[in-house]
Amino acid sequence: MCDKMKKIIHITLNLLLCIAIALFTSNYIVKNNSFKLVQNSNTYEDAEQFFYNEKNKDITKIKEDIDEVNNPKPPIPVVPDYNISPKDFFQQNRILMIGDSFVEGMEAYGALYSSNTIWQRGKRIDDMSDQLEKAITYNPSALILSYGSNDVQMWSNNVDGFIAAYSNSLDNIANALPNTTVYVCSILPVSQEAINSDSSFQYISLFNERLQQLCNDRGIKFIDSSYILATVDDPYSPDGIHPKGFFYEKWANDILEKMR
Repeated sequence: MCDKMKKIIHITLNLLLCIAIALFTSNYIVKNNSFKLVQNSNTYEDAEQFFYNEKNKDITKIKEDIDEVNNPKPPIPVVPDYNISPKDFFQQNRILMIGDSFVEGMEAYGALYSSNTIWQRGKRIDDMSDQLEKAITYNPSALILSYGSNDVQMWSNNVDGFIAAYSNSLDNIANALPNTTVYVCSILPVSQEAINSDSSFQYISLFNERLQQLCNDRGIKFIDSSYILATVDDPYSPDGIHPKGFFYEKWANDILEKMR
């Protein structure tokens, strides 16, 4: 066999070997960092060096690389930074608080940013569907519900009606926002003067007991921050229902603490 023919056969075999290696590794090269070498190569020498390196890889290492591409490891979860203010934590983690005028206080006294609150005075849990529509648009990672004071006034001693309405709204939230974690705030107590003015407020404790049981049954975190009101002698505004301004930042911090 002449030298010329031998040279042609040698070149052909080397070419076939390179093609075989390229086909074998094509299942993972695209997602492998080493692909950047070919992607950024502008010369034949770079490509030749790449295929030379691939050809000389240990077959076990190649199989491991292919397996890593086909079965990627789950990403390491990001741990939230709880060492920042509640308002910044809510904003950075897309947390939304919705409800009645108590949520308004969170915004009004600067405890939360307005972008992280949806509120309406006089709002009840049974008519919160319009607020839910806004929450769906925001698509929060967590949704904190604060309803009850107006509900107590409407339902009076009919706690079963209140729980049924709350349960229905929780169903609607779960269907609309299946990936959102829900938290439920307790109904805040009122002053004795407010109870004297509206006897329905005497049932707040009963409503909270049943609401907490509902949350327990559904695996939802129930946040009771009423103890904050007992830390000062005169915690209420003139209506005897809404807390004074000091309360809201403490409330936001307590919610954040209990979300950990």
